[in-house]
Amino acid sequence: MKRKAVILIGLIAVLIILFVVYLTSPGRLQKVQIVEKYYPHFSDGKAVGFKTNEVIDVTETEEGSNCAMKFDNGKTFEIDCDRYLTYKIDETVYITTEGNHVEEIRRKR
Repeated sequence: MKRKAVILIGLIAVLIILFVVYLTSPGRLQKVQIVEKYYPHFSDGKAVGFKTNEVIDVTETEEGSNCAMKFDNGKTFEIDCDRYLTYKIDETVYITTEGNHVEEIRRKR
């Protein structure tokens, strides 16, 4: 009887650990609101905010500098300029991130 209880407690502990890892994984979908959009400033590795004119550093690619978006969670992520051009400031979206880049943005969960 004690052995079964120990096994059951161990399995529950493993389940809780897996659940915590799932909730904190970086590739998880996050619901955020777009606060600012940054567009490349020439090809000097800088991007300028649309509303605030704030200048930030972005990585440069073969096509030129990246764009970026700032979200209401306080984080700024780089994005593909052509792919995510239709998203507007103050729009609520769901994002999946990898490092400092947004892998996917969607309007619906």
